[in-house]
Amino acid sequence: MEDIVSEIKASRALLENSLRNSGVSVSQQDIALYYTHFTNSHQGMAQENLVGKTDADWLPKAQANKLTAIKQRALDGKKGVREIFKSTPRGGKEGETYYNDIRVEPVEEDGKVIGIYTIAIDITEFHKALMRLEELNGRLLKYIEGQLQSP
Repeated sequence: MEDIVSEIKASRALLENSLRNSGVSVSQQDIALYYTHFTNSHQGMAQENLVGKTDADWLPKAQANKLTAIKQRALDGKKGVREIFKSTPRGGKEGETYYNDIRVEPVEEDGKVIGIYTIAIDITEFHKALMRLEELNGRLLKYIEGQLQSP
């Protein structure tokens, strides 16, 4: 039994080391959506230990409600949910907005859902680049329209 426990600890340490500074976080929550495990909080995530807490403990109310609703859909539907989630965590830089591609999967034991796993990938820089590209495309379209309307 000690060998199995040792292997599990080594496996968890390997996972946590692999995720460090990756922009990917992995968490687990129980059926009431209290965190039971949280690995690699990154920019845009809570920076304190979340074990025993809920999303309402690190996000503004409206954002916490939205994230909780996403997770509840995975629990209720007993299937994975994937969404882009925009957040402005409390305790971060004032007003700084982050974007995460989140995947929420129910955890089942003996055919019964007992909680969820969430994988969150920080896509903030990608989202900013996409918004800039959309802005430039809009400006280019206006320029072309102006050139076509000129005599």
